[in-house]
Amino acid sequence: GNIGSQVSVLAEALGMKVLFYDAVTKLPLGNAVARKSLKDLVSDSDIITLHVPDLPSTKNMINKSILKYFKKGSILINYARGEVVDLEALRKSLVDEQLSGAAIDVFPWEPEKNGDRFESPLQELPNVILTPHIGGSTEEAQQNIGQDVSNKLYEFLEMGITIGSHTVPPLSMPRQEGAHRILHIHRNVPGVLSEINTRLSKHNINILAQYLKTNDEIGYVVLDLDNQLSTEAFELLKKVKETIKVRLLY
Repeated sequence: GNIGSQVSVLAEALGMKVLFYDAVTKLPLGNAVARKSLKDLVSDSDIITLHVPDLPSTKNMINKSILKYFKKGSILINYARGEVVDLEALRKSLVDEQLSGAAIDVFPWEPEKNGDRFESPLQELPNVILTPHIGGSTEEAQQNIGQDVSNKLYEFLEMGITIGSHTVPPLSMPRQEGAHRILHIHRNVPGVLSEINTRLSKHNINILAQYLKTNDEIGYVVLDLDNQLSTEAFELLKKVKETIKVRLLY
């Protein structure tokens, strides 16, 4: 993935030989070498870092069965998701000195508020570093996050771009010169796009460009229209059945 690729570049810059395994076949960056399986990867690696999402297929991917293939004396770093490592199995491997150490930032259960007790099988082990889910909280990361959020808000407010949104379907499109842009958010049911186009065509409103993206619940349409007719089009689109929100952007 993207994070694993960045770690690969940084590790190689520090003089490390990088091996990787990905469920999806990818071209390596730099001199990184792909391994055919997770078993092959861990048996050849001194330090193993995890960069995977929280999915049914990744739950306890580091378990008793795979830990026995880890190179003796190796180190495990998990800054990905808490459910991907079986902590009881990891504890045994650390106590038995199959692994020489581990650094864990995420856990299957984490305290929700101040005062909640934190408990982990890895507590009190001398060869383990536990951190409270703050792997991304460096000064540089916080600055980058602030810039990224600001850029995404600006792109939505100025152009209707929704890349990175968790509610509106992700859509990216260039600015259309000499046109007005209307954003239409609606419930994702059959026939909405047809109704939009029919209403506009009946009033001789020409669409210069149109973009559509949907998810299970929401449909998002961006229309670039003749700037002389955008106000009329805006009123027509508000009458479309299943409309949630219409906005005349510019």
